[in-house]
Amino acid sequence: MRENRPIIEMPRIIDVRPGAINHLEDTLKRLNLEGNGLMIAGKTTVEVAGKQIISILEDKNYNIDTMLIGDATVSVGKEAIEKIAEVDADFVLAVGGGTKIDVAKYASFNSNIPFISIPTVASHDGIASSRASLKGMDTKHSFEAHSPLAVVGDVLIVSQAPKQYMISGCADVISNKTAVLDWQLSNRLTGEHVSQYAITLSLLIANTIIEQRKIIKTDLLEGTNTVLKGLMTSSISMCIAGSSRPASGAEHMISHRLDHLIEKPALHGMQCGVASIVTMFLHGGDWKEIRDTLHEVGAPIRADEIGVDRDQMIEAVISGQDIRPERFTILSNGITKKAAVHALTVTGIID
Repeated sequence: MRENRPIIEMPRIIDVRPGAINHLEDTLKRLNLEGNGLMIAGKTTVEVAGKQIISILEDKNYNIDTMLIGDATVSVGKEAIEKIAEVDADFVLAVGGGTKIDVAKYASFNSNIPFISIPTVASHDGIASSRASLKGMDTKHSFEAHSPLAVVGDVLIVSQAPKQYMISGCADVISNKTAVLDWQLSNRLTGEHVSQYAITLSLLIANTIIEQRKIIKTDLLEGTNTVLKGLMTSSISMCIAGSSRPASGAEHMISHRLDHLIEKPALHGMQCGVASIVTMFLHGGDWKEIRDTLHEVGAPIRADEIGVDRDQMIEAVISGQDIRPERFTILSNGITKKAAVHALTVTGIID
């Protein structure tokens, strides 16, 4: 089928290497960005990388204001929009993990200025995507945004984060395999358009992570480099698709349902990894490959390893589709409790 996306927005520059932030001024110059910048960071990430970035840029006649945030909520996003106007920012620098990047996406998009994504952890694939996930009153919402003009991934900085974040990112990319199966299933049963380019890219990087699992396990720097590039590639597949389809299916719905069911959810990617084992089983695919890869890199493969009890895991599978009923997946036609228990037990997710 002919691709029907007339406009594909993605980063112009991706700089992933040790010491990448030392070249941030060169990146900004190549993008013709100058003047005032607003850095959106957290209390930890401003220490990890933010202060160094400010020092580098202010020595080069950039004026950088800082906004420290906690959660990624709609209200915080609106505060960031107000801050952009207050300091007359020409661009935004997002320094941190998912919350900082999502707020920067939302605020810069609604302020009609570009933003630069500077991840300090490799935990999820929203680094370069064009959607912003923000909490509303009681749940998360996905908002239209834009891709970063550039992504600056300093491997040295990212590798210093607790290893669980990199493992979570690894699991998030691996779960692309079941997201793609859901998209292809929807294409066959509902006629939903699919992008073969996005699917190819999404599967390519998921399989690369699987093939590189020993390096990811044993070599922290090279493993971080591999996972960080994988997350960016996964983000780009979403840019090509114009949605999160190539990287988000039933496994993500189950993860988001768990967010509502348990008091302290595990890292997003880790929950998606566990969920992808059972959704791959439901698709009739090689769920053991996913389970074994996750286990080898140190990611959870059981419900109790992500703080979820038996009943909560069963409920998440049964009602996961309720998170996004409009998105057709392997769960769309319903799954009985008996079938859910069987799938979860056979795969070893629950006893």
